[in-house]
Amino acid sequence: MPAFEGAGLARPDRLLVNILAEDGRCTYDELARVSGVSEATARRRLGALRREGRVRVRAVTEPVLLGLPVEAVLWVRAVPAGVDRVAAALSGSPHVRYVSFVTGERQLLTLTAFPDEAALHDFVTRSPWLDEAASVDVSMVLGSLKRGGMLAPWLPG
Repeated sequence: MPAFEGAGLARPDRLLVNILAEDGRCTYDELARVSGVSEATARRRLGALRREGRVRVRAVTEPVLLGLPVEAVLWVRAVPAGVDRVAAALSGSPHVRYVSFVTGERQLLTLTAFPDEAALHDFVTRSPWLDEAASVDVSMVLGSLKRGGMLAPWLPG
């Protein structure tokens, strides 16, 4: 994975961020060794980055392992006065993995995961937020090549 420049980060902090991007399970000892600081300094710097909201360590889990094998991308066009309410409703759904404001004909890009196609169908035909949606384009995900910045584990390295 390429190194990130890390706008506004000191070199040791950039090193910490890059190490964590490679493996979020690194110990403070490993972080210290690779970034060239003491373990206490690595712990303190990472703690500060997390408190400032500049670093979040997350696990990327395949939806199928959570019983959600049906994935879809939704492109939502909302009535202008309802964009924020539709975005908030989508953001609050447990089936929505990602939602962003985008430019173009649609205002929202949403990545979703469901237990089956019937649940997806219900979501795009019966959800309350649809009252303020002018259109919803649904694309089923056939397969994923990369998640969370990492190539999918089943692809050859």
